[in-house]
Amino acid sequence: MSIKVLACPHCGAPIPPESGKSVVCRYCARVLVGLPRSWWARPVEVPRWEGRASDHGKPRVGLGAASWVLDRHLATGESCEVFLAHRDARLTQRVVMKLATDDGARLRRELGVVRRLRQSSAPGSDHFVRLLPSPVVWGTPRGDRAAPFAVATRWRPGFVHTAAELRSRRLDPRVAVWIGKRLLEQLAWLHGAGFVHGAVSPDHTLVHARDHGAVLVGWSCASWRHGRGGASTRDDIAQAVQVAASLLVDAPSALVRFLQAHADVARCGGDALAVHAALIRVSREALGRPRHAPVNGAAS
Repeated sequence: MSIKVLACPHCGAPIPPESGKSVVCRYCARVLVGLPRSWWARPVEVPRWEGRASDHGKPRVGLGAASWVLDRHLATGESCEVFLAHRDARLTQRVVMKLATDDGARLRRELGVVRRLRQSSAPGSDHFVRLLPSPVVWGTPRGDRAAPFAVATRWRPGFVHTAAELRSRRLDPRVAVWIGKRLLEQLAWLHGAGFVHGAVSPDHTLVHARDHGAVLVGWSCASWRHGRGGASTRDDIAQAVQVAASLLVDAPSALVRFLQAHADVARCGGDALAVHAALIRVSREALGRPRHAPVNGAAS
């Protein structure tokens, strides 16, 4: 295989493939007029891609037009296996690959919900849409891992912990507070967009330790909030508070009582922003002014 590289005939600098009969070299400022492109185009042989030596022996999955190398297993969900993967090509891309372990219906449903939410125009969408999974490719996988359906979403660097993993650490109570605040903020936007998550849990909460970020995953249970049956906004809020409460160790009693009260569906209310404001007030009274609370440096 070969490609054409456009280069200035005077200085050899690369020239973008622009339309028209003239172009100005950005490096030597020569004006190239009326010259056939082939005058300064030279063929460059591109070696055949043989793959990376570090990928030898790893399972591969064909999805879309690309082959993907499964680097490591991340999690096992109710209806899928989750892997960290990358595209087997020179210009690679890291993704989270979900391979359905059932008939694929739940994974298809999750994909549909996420794609719909990514098109939301609800207040705050410019920010909160970026916290959603970003689908790259989906369909029926080929290769070493058979599955009825698979979805690959962009890998988000830094989100390397789940809240479930953090429960084994003796964390500063401030960590539980900022995780709870991030979840309530995302839920406020989600409810404003007309949906409920339906499965807020420590396993479905990814935490970015450095940036004090937390995002929700596991969207297969999400549904229209005005539908009959299913989860409600109260359920989401109570579950988010339960996630925060599960991380508390040696916390002030006032903060513990607040989280315990709002972890009850019957008492938490259905307004995520109201609970968010109350959490800020109680945490400041109990812990003082907000300050950085490390996660990675916490004692196990």
